[in-house]
Amino acid sequence: MKHYLFLLFACFSLTNAWGQKFHFATSIGTSQLNWPQSQTSLNAGAYLQFQKPGNPTQLYGQLTIIGNLQSATIDNHSVAFRGGKGEIGLHRFTKSGIFTSASIYSVSMAKKTSSAKGYFTSEEKFTMHGLRAGLGFRTQGKFKTTFQAKVFEPIVRSETMHLWGKDQSQKLSNQLGYQASLEFSIPKWALGFDYEQINYGAPFAALNATSAQLTYFF
Repeated sequence: MKHYLFLLFACFSLTNAWGQKFHFATSIGTSQLNWPQSQTSLNAGAYLQFQKPGNPTQLYGQLTIIGNLQSATIDNHSVAFRGGKGEIGLHRFTKSGIFTSASIYSVSMAKKTSSAKGYFTSEEKFTMHGLRAGLGFRTQGKFKTTFQAKVFEPIVRSETMHLWGKDQSQKLSNQLGYQASLEFSIPKWALGFDYEQINYGAPFAALNATSAQLTYFF
């Protein structure tokens, strides 16, 4: 979690030193997470892109921090989620509005379970690194609508469980993950919605997240 905070701060600090080819944006939003318990999270993000005028290729980096906003209560136990996501890649735009994307994607999520009296019970941490590819469409004009679908292929993934003072870890089998997003934007603001499914592999449940975020472009 700490390295996501560091990268988020670094992106914000370096933006002012770069030229107009670089664009920076920040976002705040919320997600409804199901894993398999359901709860609400508060998300903060940063987005940095580089594109030369007239060049159809855009390089980008994106970071998102996921914080617990509402814990779930099951059988006198409290379950809280937290995590972060990072992505570095490129978009390739066409005159028709269709674009493709390819990126390196990393996601880390943790689930902490405590007793009703606040005693620690267990914590599960999942980390996945891999490649994402996507296809999308963006309209032209000041008011833009963007739709995109992505597929995530994990290359490295692991799970660590801290149960009553004992650590256990294992490697998980690879399963594809999916994301679909819809965004409405004007020159300085954007409102986005997306659905993401992250499959950790049996016997662990998949993480399903439905999100909404408001983004400001500097």
